[in-house]
Amino acid sequence: MRRAAAVDVTVGLTRLLGAVPVWRPGVQSVLRRDGLTFSALVGIAARRRPEETAIVDAQGPVSCAELDDLVDRRAAEIDEPRWTVNEPDSRSFVVEVAAGLRGNADVVLLDPRTPAPQVELGPRRGKRGQVILLTSGSTGTAKGVERGGVRSTQGIPVSTLVRRLPLRSGSPLVVTPPLFHGFGFGFLAVGLAFGMPVVLLRDPAEVADYVGTHPGCVLVGVPPVLAKIERAGGRAEPAAVVSGAGMLHPAVAARLVSAYGPVLFNLYGSSEDGWSTIATPDDLAAAPGTIGRPAAGIRVAVLDEAGNPLRAGEIGHLCIASRLEFAQYAGGGRRARLGGMADSGDLGYQDTAGRFFVAGRSDAMVVTGGENVFPAEVEDVLLAHPAIAEARVDGVPDEEYGTRLAASVVLRSPVDVDELLAYARTRLPRHKVPRSVRCVAVVPITSTGKPARRVT
Repeated sequence: MRRAAAVDVTVGLTRLLGAVPVWRPGVQSVLRRDGLTFSALVGIAARRRPEETAIVDAQGPVSCAELDDLVDRRAAEIDEPRWTVNEPDSRSFVVEVAAGLRGNADVVLLDPRTPAPQVELGPRRGKRGQVILLTSGSTGTAKGVERGGVRSTQGIPVSTLVRRLPLRSGSPLVVTPPLFHGFGFGFLAVGLAFGMPVVLLRDPAEVADYVGTHPGCVLVGVPPVLAKIERAGGRAEPAAVVSGAGMLHPAVAARLVSAYGPVLFNLYGSSEDGWSTIATPDDLAAAPGTIGRPAAGIRVAVLDEAGNPLRAGEIGHLCIASRLEFAQYAGGGRRARLGGMADSGDLGYQDTAGRFFVAGRSDAMVVTGGENVFPAEVEDVLLAHPAIAEARVDGVPDEEYGTRLAASVVLRSPVDVDELLAYARTRLPRHKVPRSVRCVAVVPITSTGKPARRVT
């Protein structure tokens, strides 16, 4: 693995510097003005590719030069130390974020579809503005995540992403995760850096139509949304499909590969640590459901409650030591630590080949009748049934068992609920079989596209 990481750094950094040649006078002038920020990527794109398309949204395409001009004009109006952005996923989002940074403000990214949360923000850090993200809040209250300034050493883990993914100038990058979330925002930045027109579509049918008519594009999304896109459009020929910010169930992965070919990648990361691991198409073929191996410059370990390493196959805390780690939570504080590493909040394990897997959130594990159950493993089984398109399993209060498992499913084709329960009984231990299955039109998801778990 050390040799693979060395190749990632050599090849990836060469490609990254080819995309953002920091030694060129025009690029240096932008960096002197903006620093190593998202705003600089907009300015550099305008100088290197002024007439090429930067963004495609509901209004159509906008060129790199036009986008940079909009940012300049907006930045001249900003005189606040903190700038909140709650724009929809469109050119207006890009303009507001880049203008805030160019105006030297801290930029707070908010969900435009929900009321602004009450997030404690600490004093300004450093001379230049920074981006403050919110955690997804899928199982609790969202927290502000101060990313701090960009550091040159962050290019080391990014080099793995750059080497493994087919990032080609001029090829569309279809970004479906919301831009206010780290996953979507990160790929927005990647597209601007590599000269890939960033396509911002949200309706699964529209995305499916675009991917079907633009072979060679790169499609990015969270697993539930990718599943909807696949059902809406069927077969297509993208250069890559990148899943992240949520658990990729093996059955969903199999359907994506069937529709798009062996071009599926699975990323694992967080708002706090950026992205940490990548599973290639070969990894997913050999070990369905894996999150792959760590990027260069990132260490991942499975530790017990005392911070001791566990053997292959043993479930424990997934812990990260990352060059992409955030500065602090807004208002102060950082993640809990085990063995000197940040506790991701996920439980998982490692196989003998060095690949990592997520079992589930540590706070999402259900105790039913004294037995521990991860909802994800029950969802895996249900999703393998050909009639089920989506599944969510929750723990709900029960007088006899304390908590019982209840499943909600979206159907691909008609099926009897008793058949689904019988199917589950042949593939799961008794305590992991849902006590009830409910057919629904939609499985609720959060604004970031993750399953909206009930918290009991």
